[in-house]
Amino acid sequence: MADRLSQLQDAVNTQAENLFNSIGCLFTSAAPCSFDKSGKTPSQNENQDDMTEHKRVFATVIARNAKDIDALVESLPSEDSSAELQASYC
Repeated sequence: MADRLSQLQDAVNTQAENLFNSIGCLFTSAAPCSFDKSGKTPSQNENQDDMTEHKRVFATVIARNAKDIDALVESLPSEDSSAELQASYC
């Protein structure tokens, strides 16, 4: 089992991968739009339902991983703790 800092680094790396992949998914599913002021909306993709499901999955994974990162940060020792106190947690 890895120490908490290694677990935190792994969780942050995983979160970066999740965010990178979700942005890639959004870029592939985003319809092109123009900058004119005509008010026209872009046409919808045929596979909109599949993309909606991908977005839901990515949002769930990112939120869950953020909670894991928060729990790992909270479990780190404070600045006031001594070496003996830190050793007692291991």
